[in-house]
Amino acid sequence: MKKVIVSISILFLAVLGMQCSPPDDDVYWNNVEVDIKDAIKVENKVSYVVGDTLFFELNFSRYLPEEGYSSLLDLYETSGVDEFSYNFEVRKYSAFSDDYVGVNIDEQYIIAEKGMISYYSQPAAILNNDTDMYESRIGVILIEEGDYQLDFDYMYISSVYNTDKPTVGINHTITKNNPLFLNFTVSK
Repeated sequence: MKKVIVSISILFLAVLGMQCSPPDDDVYWNNVEVDIKDAIKVENKVSYVVGDTLFFELNFSRYLPEEGYSSLLDLYETSGVDEFSYNFEVRKYSAFSDDYVGVNIDEQYIIAEKGMISYYSQPAAILNNDTDMYESRIGVILIEEGDYQLDFDYMYISSVYNTDKPTVGINHTITKNNPLFLNFTVSK
């Protein structure tokens, strides 16, 4: 009897495992990685007044080189989406820690002149079919005085999830000409 129960348990777990795994690993676990450089443009102001808006832009082509291939990768055809989300961080100087610390920004203080703001106040670049560019122009309304940094050091750009296509991730590199951090002051 014990052997029958063990056999039935093993059979049940095997069937359960087959039901939980995706039917086609290529569709569900396929990621494509590409690289871009200096796609971020930031206003180059060092001082603002409370109520001002700091703007930055992310623009990149629909067609990007892919390592190991001679033809350009069509981001839209590959991912099936016209939206790529990305991240940024605003950090405020804290005398208590003698360092810059991350600040959570309420979504009401983030605006999109191009692109959009998606989940959790995350900006997204939207495909402009007229120019074949993914574009966003995001503004952060500055409501508190202090010393700040706009940080793009860990920025990663990713296609919005699509069950039918691979996810495309874009590694963004900033050269010496464009700083990873923009230091600025907000006063009254």
